[in-house]
Amino acid sequence: MSDLSDNSPSVVLLPPVGNDARTWDFVDLPDGARRHRFPGVGRPPAEAALTMAGLADEVVAMYPGRLHLVGVSMGGMVALNAALRHPDRVASVLVACTGASASPAVMEQRAVAAETGGMSQVLHDTLTRWFTPAALSAVPTHPGVEYARTLLLNLEPSAFAAGWRAIATHDTASRLGRLSMPVTAVAGGQDRASALSRSEEIAERAPRGRLVVVDDAPHMIQLEQPAALGRIIAEHLEWAAESRS
Repeated sequence: MSDLSDNSPSVVLLPPVGNDARTWDFVDLPDGARRHRFPGVGRPPAEAALTMAGLADEVVAMYPGRLHLVGVSMGGMVALNAALRHPDRVASVLVACTGASASPAVMEQRAVAAETGGMSQVLHDTLTRWFTPAALSAVPTHPGVEYARTLLLNLEPSAFAAGWRAIATHDTASRLGRLSMPVTAVAGGQDRASALSRSEEIAERAPRGRLVVVDDAPHMIQLEQPAALGRIIAEHLEWAAESRS
């Protein structure tokens, strides 16, 4: 996939919780797209507790100029927060399989489960939320599932817990009307972790929002339906470019 023009804003890719930069290896990406890594996953952990505000500010500080933010799950939450906190820097937002807010109680339960039981104990439930039954039972092993399984088993439980606690601070629902840039909300028809209604809320409340549904996609759309996500990213960037002209 080629970039739109030499003067286009930079494309920054924001991964889901517990995923590193390799999560995008399956997707046909725009030339020059930057793969962000969150603290504790592919880079040293942060000294202070992670929050959506802090992660959003870090993303904007790390990449110069205007930004197209593309995020899946937790990455989408960070993208929404960055757009609200730094509207002058964010040219557009694409969020996949995510919502406008999260349940602090559920996120804390997941954090504690990782800390007390270790990654092997949370692996099954996590993969079940992330993938379709067909992908989980595929023979030979589905490459996206294999990537996620290996990554999670080698991840420090504290890093996984920190990600869940950061998600617990996510609450943008009442502020989505302030977003002035193009916003694409992508939903997976087979997503067990984020219901279609959550993506619909983002698309409806953002003044320039739109909804795209991928019927066969699970929560980890970039790992199980990468071709579809690649096409949607390209279409989103074209739409955002047309909006600027």
